[in-house]
Amino acid sequence: MKKLFSRYGVLIVTALLLIGAFIVNMNTSSDADDVVETVAGSAEKMEEKAAVGQAEATNTQENYFEAFRQERSDTRAIEIECLDEVIATSGSDAETLADAQEQKLALVENMEKEFTVESLIKAKGFHDVAVTFHAGSVNVIVDSEALDDRQVAQILDIVMRETGESADNIKIQTGN
Repeated sequence: MKKLFSRYGVLIVTALLLIGAFIVNMNTSSDADDVVETVAGSAEKMEEKAAVGQAEATNTQENYFEAFRQERSDTRAIEIECLDEVIATSGSDAETLADAQEQKLALVENMEKEFTVESLIKAKGFHDVAVTFHAGSVNVIVDSEALDDRQVAQILDIVMRETGESADNIKIQTGN
């Protein structure tokens, strides 16, 4: 029990130190205010784009996949823009810079996996598909009335092979 408390104690102290370092860095950096304003502005842009995307998605089922991809693309562009701003800020410390670069790289890798999985599933004869990938979670929406066991197995095989995720982390559903 004592080990458990000491582990959590170390984690809590580390978290508090990181938060404190972040606050000090934000207060001492003249460029930090610009970064915060940029992040806040980007968040507002993301909310606006999401509202537009949701309105577009309700039009028809045929347009759902197109609207979904457009919304995803717009959201990713804003995320990348925000990360680029942090990377370009001369006042960013090495840790913040490395974290922003790592997040941008992970985002680009996720985008590539989504595109690859969508393309491979379409190559199996499905009319359209939308995929979202995050470490530990893959969602697949297939433009089909229903999927039989063979089709689900095909999709699952593609997703597992291309993302490295286990079957437990993959959700497949129809878009109709």
